[in-house]
This record gives sequence, structure tokens and C-alpha cells, in this order.
Amino acid sequence: MVIHKGQTPVKSKPPDLAKAALVILVALLSLYAAYEITKGIPGLSPERQAKLNRELEELENAEQYVLRAARDGWYPCYSCPGKNRIFLHKDEVWKYGVTRKGEARRYGRWHMEQGLYYLIEYEGPLQECLRREKIQIYSYALLPENLRRKPPLIRPPGNKRDT
Repeated sequence: MVIHKGQTPVKSKPPDLAKAALVILVALLSLYAAYEITKGIPGLSPERQAKLNRELEELENAEQYVLRAARDGWYPCYSCPGKNRIFLHKDEVWKYGVTRKGEARRYGRWHMEQGLYYLIEYEGPLQECLRREKIQIYSYALLPENLRRKPPLIRPPGNKRDT
């Protein structure tokens, strides 16, 4: 530290013990919430174990779905070159997707408000749902409903990318 003539040295403040104690307390409570020690053996707290079990169950019970037009009309298009809307006929594909949450938790009422309906195409392990979704997205380019368009799209209008 350099002190110039006429300056008073500035002492650094000692750390605030109350703040340090609070940080330590929060860290200990976080550890306690995540782990429970029973008979000297570390283990997950019941809450963390329940959350883990729920998430593992979701991985085995996913859905591969399709959103289709409920009526003829204009819909947002994320795959249309140079435009952001596309006309879809009733029952045409808007999007393929995968969810572990089910229709209600994935979309709520949003898809119905947009004029779309949700159909499950496959239920099973997440990995298989992802595989089937990818096949559907890539195969969309070959569907007759898409080949009638000029120019045809490379993926469904509601899919922003191939995954």
C-alpha cells in the first residue's frame, strides 16, 4: 500500500461476522435439505429421493406427439423461408415434439387457443420418443401435404429446428 504525504492510511474493515455466520448457516441448511445422515450413513433426504424417483419415472414415461391444425387457417411458421405465417388445412401437421410432462403440463390451453390439437403418437422411454420425433421431423418433407406447397418445407411449420 502506498501512502502519499498528507494522506491518512485507510484500514480495511474486518469481515462482518454476522454475514459470514449467515452464509455458513445457509450452506449447512442446504446440505441438510439435500442429504440425511442415518446411522452414520449419508443418504438423500426424503424430499430429494422423491424428486429423483419422479424424474426417473418421467424418463420412462415420455410422449412423442404431433400438433395438428384443428381448422383451416393461418398459423405461425418457423420454417417458412421469407415469411412467418402459413396456411394449413384442417388436420395438417404443425409440429412434432416430445414431452415428459403430458399435454396439460406441456401446453396447458395454449395449443387449443392457437387452433391446434394434440395427438400422442408414441408413449414410452424418453430416448425412443426422441428417436421417433427426429424421424417424423425429417420425414415431414416427404408428406403429400408438404409436397403440394411451393416451395415445400424441410420441417413442420411449428418446429424451429430438426430436434
